[in-house]
Amino acid sequence: MAHFIVLEGIDGSGKSSIADFIADIYEEVHTTREPSNSEPGELAKKISSENTSPYFDLFLYLADRVEHTEKIKEKLDEEINVVCDRYWGSTAAYQSAYEEIELDYTVDIQEPFLLEPSLTILLDIDPKTSLKRISNRTYKSKYERLSFLKRVRENYLTLAERKNWTVIDAEAELSKVKERVKRELEELKI
Repeated sequence: MAHFIVLEGIDGSGKSSIADFIADIYEEVHTTREPSNSEPGELAKKISSENTSPYFDLFLYLADRVEHTEKIKEKLDEEINVVCDRYWGSTAAYQSAYEEIELDYTVDIQEPFLLEPSLTILLDIDPKTSLKRISNRTYKSKYERLSFLKRVRENYLTLAERKNWTVIDAEAELSKVKERVKRELEELKI
């Protein structure tokens, strides 16, 4: 049976590094990310630096997720493990960080078209660390504000508790984070 593994966390938490690590140590792993390369996904990337309505953003991410989930299902049906850098939790955590949108709403609206991951790992870091780690990026998004990222982190931790996600301290040395991730994956028997 193929596994669907999701990596969640605020920017700079190491999701991409851990996705690459997993792909390096296991055969038959397909890595993907959200927003995806679909048309709505490309538009979502573009508007992440623009002043748009939180509801516009939410529904754009949802449109991308519907299409992306179908592609993930195809890989799983081919018995290929899938590692996804962000999934529904990111949409819930980020979009409900706006006052206009409740966390439960962002979770409930996605429910009909989601896949249940075999494992979701939240790479947890302090928002100040996040901003330091991403300070050299040339691309800046509207989400890269300390007060906003604090709310996102709180939302992630709430989701992790509700959904029984594995929370890993991503402020630790990368080698220690990798060791912990590998132990979690070994329990899945990948």
